[in-house]
Amino acid sequence: MSRVNVADIKSGMKFVSKFILKGKRLNPYKGKPGHFLTLFLGDSTGQVEAKIWEKAEDAFVMINTGDLLEIKGNANEYNGAIQINISSYRVCSENEYNPRDFLPSSPRDTGEMLAELRGMVDSVKNRHLRKLLLCFFEDEKWVADFCTIPAAKANHQAYLGGLLEHTLNVARASVSASRLYPRLDTDLLVTGSILHDIGKIQEYSCDRYIDFTDEGRLLGHIVTGVGEVDRRIGSLEGEDAFPGDLRLKILHIITSHHGLYEWQSPKKPKFPEAAVIHILDMLDTVVDAFSKALDDKVEENSSWSPWNRTLERYIFLR
Repeated sequence: MSRVNVADIKSGMKFVSKFILKGKRLNPYKGKPGHFLTLFLGDSTGQVEAKIWEKAEDAFVMINTGDLLEIKGNANEYNGAIQINISSYRVCSENEYNPRDFLPSSPRDTGEMLAELRGMVDSVKNRHLRKLLLCFFEDEKWVADFCTIPAAKANHQAYLGGLLEHTLNVARASVSASRLYPRLDTDLLVTGSILHDIGKIQEYSCDRYIDFTDEGRLLGHIVTGVGEVDRRIGSLEGEDAFPGDLRLKILHIITSHHGLYEWQSPKKPKFPEAAVIHILDMLDTVVDAFSKALDDKVEENSSWSPWNRTLERYIFLR
């Protein structure tokens, strides 16, 4: 029996299929004693809410976030969204599936994106900046992680390969900005663009579903990114020893790329290249969020999206 994807579920369907459990919540009934269980199920095509109405307390104990569930259920529409009523379920064993088959991934080719980014690394003329970048791109384990990690849990490019895609977009835009504004340091822009979000490799996990790591929740990607870049800079010795002023500029770009204190930026950008990278980072994030809202259009003839939590507004769809 072929698996039913979340994106293909329609109201009125009855089916058996497998999904990753991305979250669960035990809810009390309002008009009677007892509880029902809300599950958030997902696969590579999206997420859907499901309900277990009977023996919910037992189910809450038996299943855990990250489990692969095979469910039997029927779909209906509730408050404008698809909801699944589950009649039976089982927890699948780990040898039945590859968890990453159920995670969304970038629509763009990973190899092509990485090759383009490597070309940008090779284009950097400043030998200190190029050597720093090669410390990362000659590390096969780091490259594999960099090409896999999402750019975010939900807000933008929240899928496998999302960090690579976002980084490439910002780096491309930085090259265009340097052509428009010749006083900008192209090498510094390209290097800062490539390194600005590398702390997300420590911030997110994606073994079964996309979530924050303990480091991500306690420190965040700005702190982990500064630490990782500074560690690599410290490994460069002798003729490759990194200039002190240049070190401060690279670390400041990472520290300030969120731009504003209320956006969890420890510092505001204090030189042109840092300001440009902040703006381009925001540009790619906002464009991706708008694009996702347009792609997720619920009603074909609707002029407006539902309330968009990421952008904090309704989106005009026509």
